[in-house]
Amino acid sequence: MALPLVLLGCHSATSPLVDWNSRIGNYTYDLALQDLGMPVRSTKLDDGSVIAEWRIAKSKMGSTDMSDADASGGYVIPALWDNPVPLASSPRPNKYLRLTFGPDQKLTGWRKYSQYYKSGTD
Repeated sequence: MALPLVLLGCHSATSPLVDWNSRIGNYTYDLALQDLGMPVRSTKLDDGSVIAEWRIAKSKMGSTDMSDADASGGYVIPALWDNPVPLASSPRPNKYLRLTFGPDQKLTGWRKYSQYYKSGTD
């Protein structure tokens, strides 16, 4: 019974339903590491503040139709009778969560942003 709660807790930190504003002043960097794992980038400022970023959704290259990639990561190509004229879909960007922690290691701000995939980089 405890396992589902642990998994739910880990998932909730990256959920779009998380109210990050209510966590300001309460959520710590250590909790973020527990919930989100190691950040993809982090910077420690001279005053002890930390700016850390987590990738919460990986980019996907465009597909020949409007469907998402299938479960194995391949792209879905509709049968001719389903879609006689292939539609182009735009690539999807990486999505990141940037959390800023003050010198006391408590959350002072947050931001979500997107960045498109560039060849040779994440």
